[in-house]
Amino acid sequence: MSPRVYVVIGKNFGDEGKGRVVDDLACKAKSLVIRHNGGAQSGHTVIRRAFQNSEASSDGAQEARFIFHELGAGSFTGADTLWAETFYPDLYKLNEEYAAFYALSGIKSSIFSMPETPITTIDDVLLNMALERSRGDGRHGSCGMGIYEAYLRSQAGYGITVADVKRGGVKELYELLKRNRKEYVLPRVRQLAADSEDYLDLDKCTEIMDLLEDDNVLWNAAVEICDAAGKIVLIDNVRGFLEKYDRVIFETGQGLLLDSENKEYAPHVTGSRTGLTNPAAFAGKAGINIDEVVYVTRSYVTRHGAGLLKHECSREELGIENPDSTNVTNEWQGDFRYAPHSSIEEFLEAPCRDLEEFLEALHCDHKECRHRPKVSLAITHLSDTSDDLLFAKGAMPVESFCKAPETESFFDAIYLYD
Repeated sequence: MSPRVYVVIGKNFGDEGKGRVVDDLACKAKSLVIRHNGGAQSGHTVIRRAFQNSEASSDGAQEARFIFHELGAGSFTGADTLWAETFYPDLYKLNEEYAAFYALSGIKSSIFSMPETPITTIDDVLLNMALERSRGDGRHGSCGMGIYEAYLRSQAGYGITVADVKRGGVKELYELLKRNRKEYVLPRVRQLAADSEDYLDLDKCTEIMDLLEDDNVLWNAAVEICDAAGKIVLIDNVRGFLEKYDRVIFETGQGLLLDSENKEYAPHVTGSRTGLTNPAAFAGKAGINIDEVVYVTRSYVTRHGAGLLKHECSREELGIENPDSTNVTNEWQGDFRYAPHSSIEEFLEAPCRDLEEFLEALHCDHKECRHRPKVSLAITHLSDTSDDLLFAKGAMPVESFCKAPETESFFDAIYLYD
């Protein structure tokens, strides 16, 4: 019997509350969460308010809060995690996340991977950080986690898969990392240093360059990666594997407007597909149908990092008192930014460009599915806005938004979260 298949996608620029929706879906049945794009740069926060682990907090409060990066956001429910071939896990960082989640929850998460899933390496991270630091005020807003560099390296024929790691040992991986550095990474450094467009300024990142020439860095990475690989089980018979679950939930990193094919926002986009592309391809190969797509948005719009954000304003101007405890200013992405949605008059009477982009992306995604799935909208952070949706020309009660004919005609269901 085939499982019911969901895809959770952020409607905007990420940080919409996808982790909360995945957790909600996973708690209702035996579930598998499939991570299918990006890598460890994702940060999906889940708060369990009735968590029973006595170690969850030192003051005895029945609440546990965790930010998931490579584990699926349904892990509090005991859901398993599967890495698709389009995910770029960082095994160097996995041990830390795994140990932190176990210490908090007492749950030893089960992690599965497709054999061909490519990994992100320490050199990808270092090169990404060096490039972004070189850009100065013209930064792309990258997280500095090396995902796109790992993709480029794999495309150039120097990919390392999870199966490669599990087949060998520390010494074999170390030699592979050394070969990649000699034949691909350092030549790319020299090429970028001479590039007039995406220029790598070696003087701005001397410490990073020193690490890129230190073989001890590779050896330490190989040790950590091989240790983490022991927690991962490879699967071959995908269809048979999926049939063990009642629900399969594709968990998407970033948001729809950051899709790598979104030219309007380039270069401030991610290097991966953030819509239905990957889940549809995976489902097609596995011989299953996608039953429901849940697009997630806050009651307002946020963006972390550089790039266009229409109607941008301060958190205070939106009337939001509590700062976001997960998304804070950092070196790589800069400030966490805020904006209202486009005006409700435009939304209901003459679809604005934002909505056109949203619908266009949906239609393109649906073309890749073998049938049209149920399309839903999840609205989060309503407690921040007193149950209103914030638009450029004013607030609208969520009940009025949900009952609007245009909304009802497009979405099959709307889910509300405080």
